[in-house]
Amino acid sequence: MMTIVFVAAVAFLGMTGTAHAYIDPGAGSFVLQMALAGALALGASIKFFWFRIKEGARRLFRRRRGDTADRRGDTADRTE
Repeated sequence: MMTIVFVAAVAFLGMTGTAHAYIDPGAGSFVLQMALAGALALGASIKFFWFRIKEGARRLFRRRRGDTADRRGDTADRTE
């Protein structure tokens, strides 16, 4: 499926003609502003939700007591 999409995209881009278009300097400034706004929004989102992110990671990687021996396969330390 991906091969068909790739071949179609290459064929489509290969058939394009010359575009007689003009991109003014303001377009570059707009792209730069959007990139900076996205970076600031991402940073603000991380700042606002940092506690939730940290607690989720802590819960995800937390080990319980006695869990390390079971994961390594060491059963000699346990008394039954």
